Amino acid sequence: MNQFGALAVKVFSGGTTAVLMTLGVTAGLADASSMPATPAPASTNAAVASPLAGVRDAVRFAVFESEAAVLRIPQAAFRADLKRGITVARLAKERGLNKDQFGDRLVVNVKPRLAQLVHLRVITQAQVDIVIDRIQHGNIPWWDGLHA
Repeated sequence: MNQFGALAVKVFSGGTTAVLMTLGVTAGLADASSMPATPAPASTNAAVASPLAGVRDAVRFAVFESEAAVLRIPQAAFRADLKRGITVARLAKERGLNKDQFGDRLVVNVKPRLAQLVHLRVITQAQVDIVIDRIQHGNIPWWDGLHA
């Protein structure tokens, strides 16, 4: 008996399951039935990412780079100091800078970095103006420490 004859016997003998098993369809059906219809979220406690998260990170990194440049220390050392609880105020004081002087130098240093982000269309000029205005009014990031 050939393959088609065996298939016909199985179909007519009432064995649709046998036919499906012969064809290898049941394994695929079993896999499909065990999978949920909609994928579950990766974590129920995970916060929903804001569409502006990348923008904030880009601005934060530009300011971070600028502060390290104004303080004339490598970025890795600056990050390590912040993690150890050393404030930007203390680092600036060690270099003979008060808050106004540090803010002025920070504005001069951060402007080209933010202009590059505008050029790359990561942020807008209005967002740059807000960041610069905040720094000029004494809101210097990490001035009072990393978690202040």
